[in-house]
Amino acid sequence: MAKGLKTGQFLARAACAAVLSTILCTTGSAQRPQPATITITLTGQSMIRSDIRATVPAAVPVIQGLLKGDVVFTNLEAAVAEKGETVHEGRGFLTPPEALDALTTFGFNLLSFSGNHAFDLKVTGIQNTIREADRRKIAHAGTGNNLAEAAAPGYLHTPKGTIALIASASGLITPGGSATADRPGVNELRIQAGDKENEATADLPGAPGNTPNPADSQRILQSIRDARQHADLVIVYQHNHVFGNRSFATIFTEGLQERLAPNDWLKKWTHAEVDAGADIIVMHGAPLLHGVEIYHGRPIFYDLGNFIYNVPPTLTYIDEPMNWESAVAYVQFQGKDLQSISFRPIAMNNLGQGQPDVHDEYATNQFLVTRGLPAPVTGARAGYILQRLADASKPFGTTFEIKGDKAEIKLKARN
Repeated sequence: MAKGLKTGQFLARAACAAVLSTILCTTGSAQRPQPATITITLTGQSMIRSDIRATVPAAVPVIQGLLKGDVVFTNLEAAVAEKGETVHEGRGFLTPPEALDALTTFGFNLLSFSGNHAFDLKVTGIQNTIREADRRKIAHAGTGNNLAEAAAPGYLHTPKGTIALIASASGLITPGGSATADRPGVNELRIQAGDKENEATADLPGAPGNTPNPADSQRILQSIRDARQHADLVIVYQHNHVFGNRSFATIFTEGLQERLAPNDWLKKWTHAEVDAGADIIVMHGAPLLHGVEIYHGRPIFYDLGNFIYNVPPTLTYIDEPMNWESAVAYVQFQGKDLQSISFRPIAMNNLGQGQPDVHDEYATNQFLVTRGLPAPVTGARAGYILQRLADASKPFGTTFEIKGDKAEIKLKARN
């Protein structure tokens, strides 16, 4: 009888242990929720020249309707100028501080400043832009009071995680516009064609293929590695104008094929950035839609063209119909895993209100500030834009599913 009692006690204890194990396993599972799904919206560059809330208020809800998600990114392709600050040498892509308020009203919360127009008001413009963004607590990267600041990641903290941004520019950087150890400027990635620097300002016939400057590339890759240690996701931005060994003006004035796809050096370089820890790579500069590559489960948007395109009518060589069409990309991650990429096609109006000034590239008038504003497109034009994007992505093995006015990339299952 004593033996039976012991056997019964043993079985009871075993049953209790099994129940307790089940409870602990269930509780432990409940304490490990799935990572949050975060939506990152990427647009083309914003060449904004005014506070659109004041100059074209009707455009505000239209633009807001295109921008959604936890992170909304663009490149500010202008330098902030305070009232009375003007320039009539070099280039003059200037915008008032209130344009930053317009961008945040639209929904943008992450900005790159590393465009080739960041130095259009020289050091004053660099410092104005950083100061005004900091006042508004806008996360940004790509310029700084010295090279260390320009190369440093900017961080956007959201309820779903921290996003890092590293930004740089290659080609068409104004002399003096590149940041140094003791000079404000842009985080420049210099490109070399043999023993010559390829600034995309001159044709270099017979020059060998392009390669990134070793010192610049090492600095940028280290910034990516550093950001990886402090952020949940890392976005890397590049404003690129080096499409071959001919000048940017030659390539676009003559409508050469190089303008439609990334140069070989850029494909190798972006792969190195992903290998260093980039989760998303996005570019502007063409300014045209280029293809999308999925490399090791990480999207590379080789060029998203334009979003706000207040470009003066004097720049006729970047005024072909495709310059006024683009797409907004919506990227979803769950933790570190890429979940989806979808697109909404847009078009910008190339005719503004009032009379254009075709003689003065510095003129800021009603025509300039009311042209180049984005709106969604439908029907045949939407299908054309999305199909063009899909065709440009085919060389990278990227396939699209186009349904009406939207498209989604067919992601391959990762092992």
